[in-house]
Amino acid sequence: MTKTRILTVCLGNICRSPLAKGILDSLVDPKEVVVDSAGTGDYHIGDPPDERSVEVAKKNGLDITDQRGRQFKADDLVRYDFILAMDNYNYEDIVSLASNEQHKDKVKLILNYAIPGENLDLPDPYFGGISGFDDVYAMLTKACRNFVDKELKMDKSDRTGKLFIIPSRLGEQPPLEVLPLSIRKKINDIDHFIVENEKVTRRFIKKIVPGKSQNKIKFFNLNKYTQDTEIPEFLEPCIAGHDTGLLSDAGCPGIADPGSELVRLAHDKNIQVVPLVGPSSVFLGLMASGLNGQSFAFHGYLPIDKKECRTRIKHFEKLSEREAQTQIFIETPYRNQQLFDLLLRTLSPGTLLTVACDLSLSDETIHTRPVSEWEKEESIDIHKRQCIFLFRKVR
Repeated sequence: MTKTRILTVCLGNICRSPLAKGILDSLVDPKEVVVDSAGTGDYHIGDPPDERSVEVAKKNGLDITDQRGRQFKADDLVRYDFILAMDNYNYEDIVSLASNEQHKDKVKLILNYAIPGENLDLPDPYFGGISGFDDVYAMLTKACRNFVDKELKMDKSDRTGKLFIIPSRLGEQPPLEVLPLSIRKKINDIDHFIVENEKVTRRFIKKIVPGKSQNKIKFFNLNKYTQDTEIPEFLEPCIAGHDTGLLSDAGCPGIADPGSELVRLAHDKNIQVVPLVGPSSVFLGLMASGLNGQSFAFHGYLPIDKKECRTRIKHFEKLSEREAQTQIFIETPYRNQQLFDLLLRTLSPGTLLTVACDLSLSDETIHTRPVSEWEKEESIDIHKRQCIFLFRKVR
């Protein structure tokens, strides 16, 4: 299959055109489209993008650091299908090298895709501050999206969008301290989200992709109040060709959080499910416990009734001893102390018990001790903290 080739062009090829290339790369399928950038001048041949462009791109989930400046050449008019000029000076310099009308027709002013027919220049932010680069990024995002929709004729009706499983933070730390850049990029690209709480998710999106406009985002709420009959509707954007993100309030969707039923339905409908990397308190707690990571079981919440809860704990302790299996539980933060006390009263003195709190946060604590050692503790600060409880009875 012949790929469509796009070239973005500014003056020096370090500010505007690298950003335009980065945005377009995030919008197209690399199997179908190739994007490159160049400058009409020869000032920055071989140079990386301006550090301010790199910063703004990174803030919006894009990595443009591998680009290097090059000068536009006349044969680019032959090699590329679309040549997107950042301003009228670039446009005139490019078309002056065209040998025929067909080549001239390939050259477009990029802002005409954001504000049609006005022939406006995309401002050169080189001599200004970082805010100018933010403004240029916002204008380019709109123009590039409109360009893709109009010129590439990416009719999404003939393909199914993907369902991305997008982890979130476990607390209020800066997102990129615990989340990979790929999550920021994917959130920037997607406009359809299935979430636990819309308000919480909007705040998270603003934190991780501050430059993303939220006006066009479509949210579907998936929580304990959602009826099973509503869930199929949440996948309609995927069926219509739009990539969709499944986000929980904290951690990984589908693990101690809503989402598994939706994911199963996506598989039933042959929608590709793509899990992204991120923090899970269940697995972080297991990793740091020192307990058996080859055989383990996560049981979620134990019964609230104390008698029933003790029965379940004894059952799981026997299972743990018989199968050499780590048992994992969570609890509502305000009931942590009650569960901890019940574990101490129920488990055998030699059973190893791990209490892991506020994982990945600044006040994180993780301790593994025999129950007999825990009983010697005067107090433990776990009230209203996010905790994971793990135990294993060793023979």
